[in-house]
Amino acid sequence: MYSDEYLEHYAERFLRDRLGAHGVTLVQYLADPARYEHLTERHEPLLPRQRLVQRQVYEAEMAQAERGVETLPRRNGAIVEPLHHRRFPVANSMFRGRS
Repeated sequence: MYSDEYLEHYAERFLRDRLGAHGVTLVQYLADPARYEHLTERHEPLLPRQRLVQRQVYEAEMAQAERGVETLPRRNGAIVEPLHHRRFPVANSMFRGRS
């Protein structure tokens, strides 16, 4: 059994850090508090309203990114970059002047 001081101290920390929201029971926490210390540094899951806003922000960013590539040339739906090169360029040839 745990002493009253030990139980009070760690039970208060358990409630303060809301470790139950991470799926830890008080019995598990009391058995080895150091094992669950890393959970106190994590963020809690988003609330439903926060998830909705997160989704709206993500969709707005994706729409903006898609608008940036709408004007690019496509071939069969895939974006292609037209290549502007010649097989034997006349200017700036490294073979120019050789015999």
